[in-house]
Amino acid sequence: MLVLALTLNCLIVFPLTYAFLTNNAGMDAAYGPDSDARRILACLYGTIGAASAYALALIAMDQRPAAVQIAIVLFVLQIVYKLATVVVVGPGHAVAQANMFVVVVLGITLITLRS
Repeated sequence: MLVLALTLNCLIVFPLTYAFLTNNAGMDAAYGPDSDARRILACLYGTIGAASAYALALIAMDQRPAAVQIAIVLFVLQIVYKLATVVVVGPGHAVAQANMFVVVVLGITLITLRS
């Protein structure tokens, strides 16, 4: 489950980061027009992707305990901010809905890590 969650992070955030930084017009509908705030969000997403890729590399190098420590901190941070999006933009927003899917995956992963 850990590898799935980390891979999902990479598959979501790297394309989003690229779309933000290249000012993809399709991003405007969900995130508003290009702005400093949107570019800051791109940096956050890129960092999540980098941490996820690093944790995957640690697993590949047989250093799973270190990857688990990274994942726990990363996933808790993501769960908190993704739940906050539901509060600030509402559950009907497309980004908040996508975030809730990720929250479920990350939450299940955290539960499995405790087992």
